[in-house]
Amino acid sequence: MYMQDKKTLVCCLAFLLASVFLVWLLISQTLTLHQKLALGLVKPDVISVAMPLPENMSDVKTTFERLTAGFEKQYPEFGIDLKIYADSSEIPEDSDMYLDYQNPEIQSADLSAIYRELNMQDYLTDFSERNTVIPLSFSIPAVYYDMADMNLLQKFAGKDSIELSSLPETTFRKAVSEAFFQEFLNHPEYPVFDTSSRMCQTEQNPASSGRIHMIPVTENGSYQKIFHSLCTVRAQSEKNKQNIAMLWIEYLLSEEAQTILFAEHYGDLPLHESAFDTAISQHQEFHGLEVLKAVPETEEISG
Repeated sequence: MYMQDKKTLVCCLAFLLASVFLVWLLISQTLTLHQKLALGLVKPDVISVAMPLPENMSDVKTTFERLTAGFEKQYPEFGIDLKIYADSSEIPEDSDMYLDYQNPEIQSADLSAIYRELNMQDYLTDFSERNTVIPLSFSIPAVYYDMADMNLLQKFAGKDSIELSSLPETTFRKAVSEAFFQEFLNHPEYPVFDTSSRMCQTEQNPASSGRIHMIPVTENGSYQKIFHSLCTVRAQSEKNKQNIAMLWIEYLLSEEAQTILFAEHYGDLPLHESAFDTAISQHQEFHGLEVLKAVPETEEISG
């Protein structure tokens, strides 16, 4: 009789512990990142972050030192070990997080916990359908032309945008490399179709600054967003490191980080609306882009 009671007690305790564990697991999966922080469920650690060397950002090291310092000031128990690779083929496959690097062999973790904490009204896109990849910035299609060409000047004069179907037949429309665009800036014989991000390269070239003009390109009256600075987290990384990586991405989407990345640097446009306002107010060529805040969401692609 005693042994039977003991076995019953052990079974009851095992069932109780299993129930408690399942309830804890269920709760932990539904908690937000900051609720997990408050309950001490995110342990101190350092995550490894890898990214290729950006094309259109000067002082990359200084910029990201400011960003990691800002993050670690906000979250003193967590660290970011960021490594920037000039050769993308050297980027390791065992980093915890990747910034602007896509490798189909690396499985991405679910990042939906990030956008559940964001105020969507602060951003120029809806993150809710992006479970594994979250962008930090965007650009729109644009055409660049030489204002010294009177025919082109007359065609584009007074326009805030131009339809894709109305571009001059001489427009170069193939994929444009940094080296090719530089050659265009030095010898602008024909218009070039690219993205608004090339304004950085245009303004940094003394020969083209003030001479080469950009006009946004619409398609059926809509502006198409092309997303950049894509963030992914490796699914095989420890859950604790995944949580820290998501906190880091959330910080990179803050007004502070977006301003540092994309308003102080001329190129991609920030997704945070306040940082976007700062960017277009500081750069004359972007002044006409405030229309992007008023237009409805259009088809979006990643680039």
